[in-house]
Amino acid sequence: MNWAATVQQAAEITTDLADIRASIISESLDADAAGSTQTQHRYPDNYTPPTSVLESWLRARARGHRRDTHQPELVNADELDRRREQSPLRHASTAARAIVEASADESELVFGMFDADGVMLWGQADSRLRDAAHGLHITEGARWDEESAATTVVGQVLADPRPQRVYPAEHYAKALGDWYCTGAPVLDRVTGDVAGVIAFGGQMNAVQPATLMLAASVAEFCARDVSDEHQRRLSTLRETGGKTLSAFKAALLVDDDGLVADSRGVIAPTRIAPPSDGELRFVTGLGVCVAERIVGGWVVRPAGPPGPILIELDLRGEPSIHVTDGPDHITIVITRRHAQILLLLSDAGRAGLTSAELSKMLFGDATHEVSVRSEMSRLRRAVGTLVASRPYRLATDVTLTVVPD
Repeated sequence: MNWAATVQQAAEITTDLADIRASIISESLDADAAGSTQTQHRYPDNYTPPTSVLESWLRARARGHRRDTHQPELVNADELDRRREQSPLRHASTAARAIVEASADESELVFGMFDADGVMLWGQADSRLRDAAHGLHITEGARWDEESAATTVVGQVLADPRPQRVYPAEHYAKALGDWYCTGAPVLDRVTGDVAGVIAFGGQMNAVQPATLMLAASVAEFCARDVSDEHQRRLSTLRETGGKTLSAFKAALLVDDDGLVADSRGVIAPTRIAPPSDGELRFVTGLGVCVAERIVGGWVVRPAGPPGPILIELDLRGEPSIHVTDGPDHITIVITRRHAQILLLLSDAGRAGLTSAELSKMLFGDATHEVSVRSEMSRLRRAVGTLVASRPYRLATDVTLTVVPD
């Protein structure tokens, strides 16, 4: 390891964070000194910007965002309709909007329901704020993740799923300098994924401290509905697919998200990678499997006789893994980061690695567990149950070999 380069990089990051902190505080103080009614009392005494905001600014700078430019990406109408139809929030959206709409013209707030990519699927606003909100692209179809809009509460919640608040000067884009925002994640309790974000925004001269609690409450309502919908769908799938499942010696009955509704001849996992028609997938206990479409879900069954599971990690050119299960073979292209993680998990053996341990190995410290969990979620979507969790490790009876670069 090049320690001199590591120390230099750390020093540069520390300097950047100090500069960002000074910029946020200075902008707030300048606005207060000018007597702006929009910005008075926006921070308590001895305020220090949250680390999450400072790091978000750092990422925005690295992406080349300009503070004087605010132009979130806007998806087209067809894409918006598609996202609404596929969103886990779709069943909760009507009731959630009705809760807010009852006092929409008295709240001085803008309300939005966002998907896991930060796209506003549904929204509404106090009539006094609609023009201003529209001018800032706070509209249905606008994308408010960090990549598109830099530092906003939607991006913050997606990066670190917990209720959060972003004050005016903390927004990276100066155009948002008179707005405060609160948001909370809608957590899918079955899959563990972030299903979406509930967010409220308003102008700073009408700040409402209870808005964070409101966002968290609406998010909790939506999370309960998402969980209930999973159970309804899995129950229906068990009823409609039971006869098909019984025709196999060993198989799984799963929905489109890969959630297991029922099984036969195997100790079933709770979830596998979402199936696709005819594509070979590895499933612990079944080996290499093929998925067959049925009404409301899939039957996932072994593609052939079971054999020892061998993984060859090929680092020549674009990394890929070749999975062999008896006579069956799968090749999956992966990223270099995911190849690095597979090597670390292989070295760890059956003991595996926690998210904190992976954070230290990948980033140099234990403070990047959120990033680790995101990477592991993406890796498991790519390779299925070849990687197990709690702690993270290679699946039982898997042998990994490496073809070096």
